[in-house]
Amino acid sequence: MISCKYDKKEVLLADREAPLGWIYLKMYDNKSFEFISQGMLRDKEVYQGNYELKNDTIYFTYQDSIPKAGSKAIINRGFVNYLNGSYPESVQIKLNHLSNKK
Repeated sequence: MISCKYDKKEVLLADREAPLGWIYLKMYDNKSFEFISQGMLRDKEVYQGNYELKNDTIYFTYQDSIPKAGSKAIINRGFVNYLNGSYPESVQIKLNHLSNKK
């Protein structure tokens, strides 16, 4: 059987070390993303959805639940800084091929 599955490409990767674990943000060229929280003492939590980029602001629309980091972030000085969460989350950008082009 031949698969015609579209291989999405990563356009932005960011992460940070968290207490006993890591926080990851993976954004793809098909406007989807994954916000992943995982640790040595807790289960991996994956939040998925779609994003929209307007200038330097990213708007995240989640499929199910919204992580405490929030749904709106700004790209500034090599970091993705979440703006409307219940705590100030920030992840360092490791790869950035994001573009405002349609």
